[in-house]
Amino acid sequence: MRITLKHARAATSVSRLCASVLILGFAAASPANADTPTAPLTKEELAKSWRDMAGLPDFWQGTWQSISPIPDDFPQEPEYTQSALDYMKTYKPTADSPFANCKPLGLPFVMNIGGMPMKFFQSPGMIALYIESSGMTRFIHTDGRQHSAQPNPSFLGESVAHWEGDTLVVDSIGFEPDTLFQIAKLKEKNLKQGDFNPMSGVVFAPHGPNLRIVERMNLIDFNTLESQTTVYDDSVFKRPVTLAARRFLRGVERRNEPQEWACTDNRDYLDPATGKLQYNVKDKAISR
Repeated sequence: MRITLKHARAATSVSRLCASVLILGFAAASPANADTPTAPLTKEELAKSWRDMAGLPDFWQGTWQSISPIPDDFPQEPEYTQSALDYMKTYKPTADSPFANCKPLGLPFVMNIGGMPMKFFQSPGMIALYIESSGMTRFIHTDGRQHSAQPNPSFLGESVAHWEGDTLVVDSIGFEPDTLFQIAKLKEKNLKQGDFNPMSGVVFAPHGPNLRIVERMNLIDFNTLESQTTVYDDSVFKRPVTLAARRFLRGVERRNEPQEWACTDNRDYLDPATGKLQYNVKDKAISR
């Protein structure tokens, strides 16, 4: 097709129109009361911030690996809503698990995977937590802010935190609908022959729009971190559910350093029918 001057002018007009729409879109997306840029911290203010952080419990040296069972335990049987009970009656472990097709893990399950470390990093006003088991990083705001009125949904949610003595209290909301959310464990008798579930009958379910997760993390001793998680979701539980406390061991050697991880490198599963390791099989690809 021959490009004429008329075509070129039309293309230019369309490009300008698209650019204008993008600019207007960005302007519309920016809240009218957005925070204005502030002056950088002075050397004295920055030094004080680091001195203050130096007095916090030492989550920072080395890495941490979970030593608790991967599935969450419920010290008391949760009181479920009727919709949750109905969901569990028809739950299919393989087809309904968000593990399939390499969907990202989400809270609180992403913290549970043993065998691969996680690493805390601190900076003024924020803690970053890299989790190797999913190749994901949590950004935990410690600058005193409140939750956004309408947080941008994500698999790890929007996290704000504060210190209560030596305990880091992390409050997270704003989760993607597909986040990996464990609500129960299936009894072995409820597993049908041929079902493959690497989590021994764990039930993953959709969560409601008001899902909120509160974690309380503290050091038992230099080598042991404990985390207590409470889950709020009125679409699944009739009242808040506190999970069994999880423990993590510190590793300080080079072999404990976190590595890059990608689900595309781990799309295989052990076929229960043949006992053979299969790769990238549709609807049965389970990250390991």
